[in-house]
Amino acid sequence: MTDNVMMETARELAKKTGARAIVSFLKPFEFRSEIPVIWVEDLQLDVLKDLTMHDILEVSERHLHDAAVQIYLSQNFEEGKVIGVFPYAILIYDIREGQNFISVREFDSIVPREVMTAVLTIAMDIAVEGREGRNVGTAFIIGDKDEIFRHSHQAIINPYRGQDIEDCDIRQKDNWESVKEFAQLDGVFVVSPKGIILAAGRYLDVNSSRIDLPGGLGGRHRATAALTRDIPVIGVTVSESGGMIRVFCDGRCKLMIRADLRIRKG
Repeated sequence: MTDNVMMETARELAKKTGARAIVSFLKPFEFRSEIPVIWVEDLQLDVLKDLTMHDILEVSERHLHDAAVQIYLSQNFEEGKVIGVFPYAILIYDIREGQNFISVREFDSIVPREVMTAVLTIAMDIAVEGREGRNVGTAFIIGDKDEIFRHSHQAIINPYRGQDIEDCDIRQKDNWESVKEFAQLDGVFVVSPKGIILAAGRYLDVNSSRIDLPGGLGGRHRATAALTRDIPVIGVTVSESGGMIRVFCDGRCKLMIRADLRIRKG
């Protein structure tokens, strides 16, 4: 099928199933539809052609779930069906029934979704772009300032101390370049539930010996997980290798997002 035929088929399927949107993993092109179309960018799917149909469906479903997480976090909608369009398959995905969405909703009680969305967007930018030609790993701790500061210490001069509050608001895109620059520092960012960056270059003072994480995850991930076990905060880590974003809560990794899969804005 041509891309246009695939999209037309998805549009008709969306009408019949009452889907909220069409999530297209095809190369974007002009396509008119009364059903909203969300395009996914920066994802290479050429490898699918060499897989079996079973593997194609499995990989496609995983990609569609990753996209649905981003759609949920960006507050487009949090329930209903979406139609996923891939070069070799069309899938129906129910957001409410999607695996791990109960975990995603847990974050809302600690961090407003607009703050969570901003942190994850910056984290994905850091994972994809790095800084000055090299990969960068970092972490964001979001929660009550006093609780976090009691379990951490400043390793360097805090670049956010004494700054105007508007220059520390992580929801403001004008501030993102400075965040990406400070991501090269050792330590973590501390962010309030209102989205104000309170510190960068802060070290966590926690006992991570009892944290059970998969092999290959370093000290930053273990310390972040341990802190979320000890106090009610959310931790977001960026892997220096692999470009994987992980969200920690209650001492466990509740969500992983691949940085190479991004929904297009607008």
